[in-house]
Amino acid sequence: MSSDDERKKQGLISLPPELVEKIFLYLDVEDIARLSCVCLAWREIANVDHIWLHHCMERKWMRFGLHDNILQELPLCKPQSNVSNTSPYFRLYIPKETRLSPICRWKNVFIRVLHLFKNWDKGRYTLPLTLKGHKDQVKAIDCNRTCIVSGSEDNTVIVWSLSTGSKLFDIKVHSDAVTAVKLKGNMLVTGCADSSVRVIDSTSGQLAFSLQGHQGSVDHLAIIEDFIVSAGTDRTVMVWSISQQKHVHTLRGHVDEIECMAHSGYTVVTGSWDKALMVWDIRQEDAVQMLHGHREVVTCCYCTEDTVISGSGDSDVRIWRIPSGECLEVLSAHKAEVYCLACSTDVIASGSSDSTIIIWSYSGSLLHTLMGHLGVVRCLYINEFRLVSGGDQKKINVWDYRSGKLLNTIHRNPTRLHKLLVTDTKLITASPETPGTVTVISYW
Repeated sequence: MSSDDERKKQGLISLPPELVEKIFLYLDVEDIARLSCVCLAWREIANVDHIWLHHCMERKWMRFGLHDNILQELPLCKPQSNVSNTSPYFRLYIPKETRLSPICRWKNVFIRVLHLFKNWDKGRYTLPLTLKGHKDQVKAIDCNRTCIVSGSEDNTVIVWSLSTGSKLFDIKVHSDAVTAVKLKGNMLVTGCADSSVRVIDSTSGQLAFSLQGHQGSVDHLAIIEDFIVSAGTDRTVMVWSISQQKHVHTLRGHVDEIECMAHSGYTVVTGSWDKALMVWDIRQEDAVQMLHGHREVVTCCYCTEDTVISGSGDSDVRIWRIPSGECLEVLSAHKAEVYCLACSTDVIASGSSDSTIIIWSYSGSLLHTLMGHLGVVRCLYINEFRLVSGGDQKKINVWDYRSGKLLNTIHRNPTRLHKLLVTDTKLITASPETPGTVTVISYW
C-alpha cells in the first residue's frame, strides 16, 4: 500500500467513531463489504448492529431478526454436496483462530436473508420431502412456525413437524372427512363433513372440545380473537366463543352453498354459489352488506376493513367498497373462470382456468399477464417480495410480480397439487391424489 493510501486509511480511523459510523450509513452494502476487507480496524467499524439494522429496515427485513428469527432456522434435511450449485444450504465459514470479533447480530441476519432471497430468485431448493400417512385425499392443510397440519377424507388429521417432516400425531376423533383445518398458536380447529367443529391441542393431539350446530359439511374456518367462525354447505355462517365453548349466533342470508370465506378484523366476507357476497360483522347477527353483480358462482374472495375483492366463474374480478356496497371496478381480461386470488397492499393477483395470472392495480389497471402454466392456476400466494403460483401438471412458479418476470419453476414437485402454503423458507403442497400426500420443499 502506498504512503498516500496509508494516510487516507489512518485519516478515517482517526475520526470520532460516531462520525465514522455515520459515514458508513451512507454507503451501500457492497461498498461496506469492500471496506471491511481493507484492514481490521475498518472491519470492526462496519461490524456494528445499527449499520446492518439500517439496511435490514430499508429492505423490510426486520421481522427476520425479530419474531421470524432466521438465526434459528435449520435446514430441512442433512446438507449434502453441491456439485451442481443448486443447494440452498447456508454455510458461513469462520476460522477457529481469528483476531476478528464475532459477526454482530444484524449483520448475521442480513447475510442469511440475502442468501435466502437468492435461493428464491435462482430456484435453489431441496429435493421434495413427501409426507405419507393419509389413506385418502388431503382436503385441507395449514401450518405455523413449528408444525404442519393436514386433514383428509380418511377422517384423520395428522400433525407433522415443520422442521423435520416427521409425524407427531395421528388424530382420529372425526367420524367423516376432515374438510378444513386452521392453526392459531397451539390451537388447532377442524371442520368436518359430519357437521362438527372440533378444537384440538396441536402440542398433544388431544381433543379439547367439540361444537355442534351446522346441518352440513363445515368447509371454511377462521379464528378471530376469542371467536371461531365456520361456514359450510348448510348456507350458514356460525360464530362460536372459544373461552365459553359455545355457539354465539348464526348468520343467515345465502340461498346456496358457501364456496369461499375471508376475514379482516371482525369483518367476514363469504362468497356463494348463489352468485352473491355477504359482508358480516361477527359481533352482530345481521349482514352488513349483500354484494350483487357476479353472474356465476363466487369462487374466491379477499377483504380488508373497507375493501372486498372477489373472483367468479363469470371470469371477472370485482373490487367493492364496504360498507357502502359500491362496486368500484370490474376487471375483465380472463377468458375463463377465476379460480384464486392473492392480494398485497399494492396489487391484486388473479389465477384462472385460462392458464394465466393477471396482476392488477387497485385502480383497475392491468399491469402484467403472467403466462407459464398449463391448465388451471389453482393456488396463489403473495407477499411484499414475490408471488408463488401452483397449478395443473404439478407446476409451481415463482414470480417477480412487480416486473412480471418468471424467476424460476419448481421442476421437482412429485405430485399434482390443489393446496399451497408458503412460509419464508418453505413451500408446502397437498395432492388431490389418493392416497393423499403433503410435499415440503425448502429454500433453506
